[in-house]
Amino acid sequence: MDQKVRAAGDALAGPLPRGKTAQKKRSRKSRSRGLRTKTGCLTCRSRHKKCDEKVPICGPCSISNRDCVYADSSNSAAIPIAKPSTSPPGLATIEELDTSKSPSQLADDAGTHVSDNTTPTYHSQFELTAQDVQSQARGAGTAQHREEIPHQFSCSPETVASDLLTADLASTRWLDLLATDAAQADGTFSLAPSPEPTNTTLHSVPPGVSAVEQSREPQYEAYNDVTAERRQWQSSQDIALTNQEALLFRHFTQRAARWLDLFDPFKNFSNYATRLALRNLGLLRAILALAARHNAMVQARSGNQVSDHSQAIQYYYETLLYVQTALKYNSYVHSEELLGTAIVISTYEMLDESDSNWQRHLKGVFWIQRSQNVNGASTGLRQAVWWAWLRQDLWAAFRERRRCFSFWRPVKDLNEMTEDELADNSIFLLSQVVNYCADSPTALPSDAEATARQAKLGDLLMGMLERWKSFLTPKFNPLPTVAKAPGVFEPLWIHPPQYGVAIQAYNFARILITLHRPAILGIDGYMKTQRILSDAVNTICGIAMELEDEGCQIVSAQCLFGAGLCAQDDARRETIISLIEACEARTGWHMEAMRDDLRAEWAKSG
Repeated sequence: MDQKVRAAGDALAGPLPRGKTAQKKRSRKSRSRGLRTKTGCLTCRSRHKKCDEKVPICGPCSISNRDCVYADSSNSAAIPIAKPSTSPPGLATIEELDTSKSPSQLADDAGTHVSDNTTPTYHSQFELTAQDVQSQARGAGTAQHREEIPHQFSCSPETVASDLLTADLASTRWLDLLATDAAQADGTFSLAPSPEPTNTTLHSVPPGVSAVEQSREPQYEAYNDVTAERRQWQSSQDIALTNQEALLFRHFTQRAARWLDLFDPFKNFSNYATRLALRNLGLLRAILALAARHNAMVQARSGNQVSDHSQAIQYYYETLLYVQTALKYNSYVHSEELLGTAIVISTYEMLDESDSNWQRHLKGVFWIQRSQNVNGASTGLRQAVWWAWLRQDLWAAFRERRRCFSFWRPVKDLNEMTEDELADNSIFLLSQVVNYCADSPTALPSDAEATARQAKLGDLLMGMLERWKSFLTPKFNPLPTVAKAPGVFEPLWIHPPQYGVAIQAYNFARILITLHRPAILGIDGYMKTQRILSDAVNTICGIAMELEDEGCQIVSAQCLFGAGLCAQDDARRETIISLIEACEARTGWHMEAMRDDLRAEWAKSG
């Protein structure tokens, strides 16, 4: 048809003048098909800025101190921009799962795993943002054959809102949450506008340096000079501590940091964050606040003195005031120091379980991590912060019957993980089970479709747990221990102790799935359910009986709470209560609310 039209046009035009030859008309590419470059970093493209394409960091990103991300040339054309899908890439949908297969086969059939930062599937009213495109580009071409988490319970709707927050806005929102609640609790506290910061306002004067000499240090002038900017909030020498502050600093390093360093072979909080704190007043004040509060609780429990949190509260307020001032600097907004401060403050608030504001503030910490692309594979302190945060968030989500905020998934397959990474992965799987519980349908039992769907999801998760267990090394097995007088539970000693906590988390997950999965009909189904619950309870409690390491007590107590949900007779119930009290005695944490909630659950069942 096109040839006929062209021929007709030539005929109407008539013959060419003598001496003229036909020249092919040069077609001009449209702006949508050639003039617009498709190279450059994703950050500049999303900001509609011209990119000079320098690697590893382009000029515009270097000046604005933004994350510079280039798309994989082999995959960049395939990056989706706006349309949400019904299932994540590479994931077999629930309808495609063969219910005749065993749980472990279902887990293997779930498909390949997408990137650690791959954008989750959202509800239809949401669209992907430029940040999601960057995240997806980072994950292109990662390892295959990973466990896939069904999108039905893999992330929280709050992850969508976090995509709209820049690092500046995320940290400001988090600070606003803390400041508002602090002002409501104490009418004398407020975050008034701070003056322009100087070196003496952001960190203490190092020993041997006069205030005059300190003021002569270069002031912040060039926004693209990160080194000069860091001098405004990072001391060039260790900050001097008073004797009381030195005692609190050691208390954090030797005790409180152990809760945060659980499963971390490098002990980033006790070995690295403490070093950062000696050069950053905000992180130091947060550490002193946590140590002072915990120390007061320990002293009060031992009967030495009345619990006095005034010193801890003062350090807490000083931390907020410091952060408000330091957030003016872009390098601080993207720093490890801010991440460390946020999670230490979150731990400070977790000490008091009656304070529901802590659960709201966890969302603020999530915003900061999301804006910095921090996840469970970020390495170093950033990775340690993420795992410590996840352990807190999954417990808060379980108590609130909501989904966990994070949608990150492990980069490595189980067969590629070290023993410590496998231990961490038990927490990740537990967080997915918490999501499963939050999504349990409220429909009537007559809703066969919802019931079948819930059963399939439960089988899939149970298969993932069993696959995780199949990769454990002998270090996760119990060792011989001294025989004790016959009791309700048989003691189980696992060393290193953090591996015992991983086994507890695995069994806590099995309990939650069994309690929320539709019941298997018949006597065989009933016996199977009771066998799973009894085995899980015995294992959790047996490990708790021999678990004395202080860093393990918090997660262990939470797993004991899960075991208590299945306890039927008074002897087992009272033993579980005593084990939780032992966790409280070793750490000094207040766990009355946990025990009261357990008793309330038992009262419902009669």
